[in-house]
Amino acid sequence: MNNFAFYCSGNASRVTKFYDSDEIRNNFRCSFIYYDNSSNVVIDKLKSVKPIGCELIIPDDMTSKLPRNEFSKYISNELNYYMNKMEVNYLFCFGDKILKDPLISNYYMKIVNFHPSLLPAFPGLNAIDQALKTSVQILGNTAHFIDYRMDSGPIILQSVISRSRYSSYEDVLDLQIPMLKKIWSWLEKDMIIFNQNFISIKGEQNINNIYFSA
Repeated sequence: MNNFAFYCSGNASRVTKFYDSDEIRNNFRCSFIYYDNSSNVVIDKLKSVKPIGCELIIPDDMTSKLPRNEFSKYISNELNYYMNKMEVNYLFCFGDKILKDPLISNYYMKIVNFHPSLLPAFPGLNAIDQALKTSVQILGNTAHFIDYRMDSGPIILQSVISRSRYSSYEDVLDLQIPMLKKIWSWLEKDMIIFNQNFISIKGEQNINNIYFSA
């Protein structure tokens, strides 16, 4: 079995919603959750849902006052340290800081980012707002391995929702939870194959790399 970890920002809602059952808490091997904010409400929520043995790591409050680029470097170094210390195999990212070397080099194809657009369209911050300012009729998410450029790594799985069904950010973001569960299952079964910047899934027939909303 693999050891996993989370990096999250903001309200960390996808992480807290992921832990929606005892089955998840008992079977998902999470070494740590790294939360880069200081919201006591979110911290208390993460403490309440995380399984026994999973460490909640919060950076020193003074570091959050660093310029964004320096804070990104700080977080990347912290994640690199804890992944090595706790022998983490894969990191799931729901954070909003750009991760940097040596973390990327040391854990290449081991860091999965969840981005709220159908990449390569609308990379970067405020992706849902970017999409809504255009005439696109489909919104969605992309889970991809992080590489050395922003939101450009090999795509593992995408989810889609019709714009006509959109009413709030959560309509898009909540689709990342079943994506996370599916990718976790694939990683545990060693089903993800990387070949020349393309991801395929082995071991099952007719696997679709797009998750459609109900």
